[in-house]
Amino acid sequence: MKNPALLLEANPPIQALVGRIFASGIDSKVLDLVALHVGQMNECELCVGQSLSQGTDERLHKVLDWRVHDCFSPAEQAALELAEAVTRLGSRYDSVSDGLWRKVELEFDEKQRAGLVTMIAVMNMFTRINVSTRQITADWAA
Repeated sequence: MKNPALLLEANPPIQALVGRIFASGIDSKVLDLVALHVGQMNECELCVGQSLSQGTDERLHKVLDWRVHDCFSPAEQAALELAEAVTRLGSRYDSVSDGLWRKVELEFDEKQRAGLVTMIAVMNMFTRINVSTRQITADWAA
């Protein structure tokens, strides 16, 4: 199957949303780490490959086991933990604990938090589209 976002001509609005996320004031390195980690958690080879091939941060290879490495800042740790909680939501409204929200609030202002949550959601959408329809190339980039 072709990429559903392309078939629906949804790529321009999706890219506009991603642009707004990057304009939220959150460090793009944090967003890159989150994007990679969501791809890893959802086993999206395309997403992980894209992140690793485009990234220059040597820490990218440590994201999967970020808790055992001391190279991630408190903000990055909070963002990665939030990515895990949101990606694994389940069906409960308390899947993201109050304690985690407090960590995130210490590191990011409200607009940055909005960008972070939206990036996690968008990456989950991308990974689910790519995995379910077996996307192995970045057709949208062509």
